[in-house]
Amino acid sequence: MAAPDLNTVRVYLGDEGAWSGEEIGAALLAEKAAQAARCIVPADGAEWPADLAEALCRRVHRNLVMRGLPLGLSTTMSEATVSVTRIGMDNEITRLEAPHRKLVVG
Repeated sequence: MAAPDLNTVRVYLGDEGAWSGEEIGAALLAEKAAQAARCIVPADGAEWPADLAEALCRRVHRNLVMRGLPLGLSTTMSEATVSVTRIGMDNEITRLEAPHRKLVVG
């Protein structure tokens, strides 16, 4: 599998046409840099492991969704109460990237 590009991410996002190509491209660049800071990633022209490519696509999707939640909070109101949930890390991204994490010593 090649490194995920704009078209790959668009396919991953499916029919969610809520974001422009520029927004997706910007999120892809940011998340590719963030992933490279935490994981050992192959060059763009090299073969990418499927789990690492999936994690990058998921990172981009999460980035785009979180733009609508600038404080990282989701609020739900019902007749009885108001519930506020803090949106944290994505455990699936952590699981997919685990075998590729950089080992920091010292």
